[in-house]
Amino acid sequence: MTDSEKQYFSDMYEKHAKSVYGVSLMYLKNKEDAEEVVGETFIRIMQANPEFESDSHERAYLIRTAVNLCANVLKSSWRKNVVHDEDVLMYMSTPEEESIMEELLQLPPKYRAVLYMHYYEGYKAQEIADIMKVSLSAVLSRLARGRKKLKDILTEGGYFYA
Repeated sequence: MTDSEKQYFSDMYEKHAKSVYGVSLMYLKNKEDAEEVVGETFIRIMQANPEFESDSHERAYLIRTAVNLCANVLKSSWRKNVVHDEDVLMYMSTPEEESIMEELLQLPPKYRAVLYMHYYEGYKAQEIADIMKVSLSAVLSRLARGRKKLKDILTEGGYFYA
């Protein structure tokens, strides 16, 4: 690997590692597993060395790779079903984010992931559909259902009054 390639991958890591980690943490709810997925994601990108059209294409490719790796981890037979919510909460920067994240973590992964990608990573529904390889209507449905489920949880918790 040349020095310019090393610098390119180093810059890529600096730009996108936080997003890849955040999405991985949302899926896995375990800091150690999420860190492994981040590392494996960047290793795979270095091995494949694909051409990217833009920074957003690069970021979407990395997140798609991480989502696939997370799915593999969740399907693996050796993985225990232990939830580490505190790992996710440590990643939040404000008490408000931490409070909402506690409630968000109660949602099933398919809702949790799209809500995180939309509200925390700033992706549009079509971009999420492309990254997750599902239809736009599936993403819109998951966003709507996830919002409703989150509202129900927040209402039960006394955050809202119905």
